[in-house]
Amino acid sequence: MSETVSSTPKRGTSWLKIALIASLAVNLLFVGGGVARWYMGFGPERMSRGLQMQLIPRRFFMEMDRDRRTELLSVFRSRDKQFRDGRAAIRAQVGAIADALDAEPYDPARLMAALKDYTAKSEALYSAGGDTALELIAKLTPAERKTLAAQLRQRGRPAPDDKPGGKPPDAP
Repeated sequence: MSETVSSTPKRGTSWLKIALIASLAVNLLFVGGGVARWYMGFGPERMSRGLQMQLIPRRFFMEMDRDRRTELLSVFRSRDKQFRDGRAAIRAQVGAIADALDAEPYDPARLMAALKDYTAKSEALYSAGGDTALELIAKLTPAERKTLAAQLRQRGRPAPDDKPGGKPPDAP
């Protein structure tokens, strides 16, 4: 009896196939990121930090054209070092509070001084944010000021779930 030997070699997983599949996955990831960026728009959160914009809603900037948004956000960028230094000072002060809590023997006066410094540095940072907001508002057109006012009012409303019964604020 004769045996027939198959002339086709065994198929193993080719490294080329694995590399092509990995390349496709990476390409799809980048395409998805690009589509998400296009869909969501160029948001102001990439140009300034959240703590700098606590008063001015991000949505306000998103509805502007790119040139105007860049012009207004330059106010925040011009003070970026001041905000960065203020946040660093607050972080350092948190360390001082921790050191005062950890000290042996415990000294309430040291803790009180560290807390007062923390409060003063926080207030200085918030004051700088308020001054920046005033500078930005001074550059707004009357229509932009009205839009900002409407968005501030909208942001100040409670969410529908915050009210008993879950009704929106305008619902009867």
